[in-house]
Amino acid sequence: MMKLKTFWIFVGLMIAVSSFSSAQILITPQVPPQGIFLKNQLWNLVVINNSGSTQEVQLQLTITDAVSGQTLISAATRTIVLPKGATLLKEKDLAPIRYTFGGSVNSVAGGTSDFLPVGNYTVCYVITENHSKGFDFAAGEECVDITVEPMTPPQLISPADTSVLDTRYPHFNWIPPAPLSMFNNLSYEILIVELRKGQSPYEAMERNSPLFIERYLNTPYLLYPASYKALEPGRDYAWQVIAKNGNTYAQKTEVWSFTIKKDTVTNANPNGTYVKLRKGFDANSYPTDGDLYVEYNNESGDTLVHVSIYLLNDNQRQTMEIKKIKLKQGQ
Repeated sequence: MMKLKTFWIFVGLMIAVSSFSSAQILITPQVPPQGIFLKNQLWNLVVINNSGSTQEVQLQLTITDAVSGQTLISAATRTIVLPKGATLLKEKDLAPIRYTFGGSVNSVAGGTSDFLPVGNYTVCYVITENHSKGFDFAAGEECVDITVEPMTPPQLISPADTSVLDTRYPHFNWIPPAPLSMFNNLSYEILIVELRKGQSPYEAMERNSPLFIERYLNTPYLLYPASYKALEPGRDYAWQVIAKNGNTYAQKTEVWSFTIKKDTVTNANPNGTYVKLRKGFDANSYPTDGDLYVEYNNESGDTLVHVSIYLLNDNQRQTMEIKKIKLKQGQ
């Protein structure tokens, strides 16, 4: 009797494994070489039905942030009939598609051509078979990592490349990345470095410590602030702008250079550098040959601040002073 039970259990397992293997469906996303920009491109798939028979299936998709793991978009297609062998699917073959964005459900018919937001994502597909009790069997699964970048990166306008300026406080302008609809929190970071003899602008940007960094800019322009030490006459500089979507890198511009004319003069800040500090992890480097003046708006009423001052020489950092300063609310 024991042998008989063992035999039937073994046969049952073989049938279950055979059933699972025969129902396997393979999913291959078709990612174009230039990358994915539109939501409807996510549905360009090659699906191979190895079950040996036609199947009624539903395709589900989830998009998660590759860094935070947060689910941004979930979607489910209508029921489709999947023939044996390989099938090329597009968005029109699966519509209508029901999307969920941040908890709100939307039935999207023609709106799937919207741009995806800039970022790094993991896209996962699941195909479920339609049985008498509903879609209860995952017949195929596949995940792919994608990077969504703007179709056009930001572009520098002025100062023009290799231009000679007669001001020590230049006005910087650039063109935003495109399309803007790919960004839900567009900001810029601008960097200026000194261009040393024998260096290319790209080499200077890569190797030299920044003379000026400004982060979280919301507009595609910046007037070099009078609170910083004026740029030096007769010296060459390189600059670059980085576009971000929130805290996620999007694209950056080329590196351009400019020169401050030798006989350029200014009366701004003759005695030293004046910097405006902000709360948070926002360390910058400030060149000065005199006193360093600091302004901080204590809006939150903090009572104590820790200040660290370093000397930068040839990319080597030397601690000059670390101290605690008592604060009062206000400027």
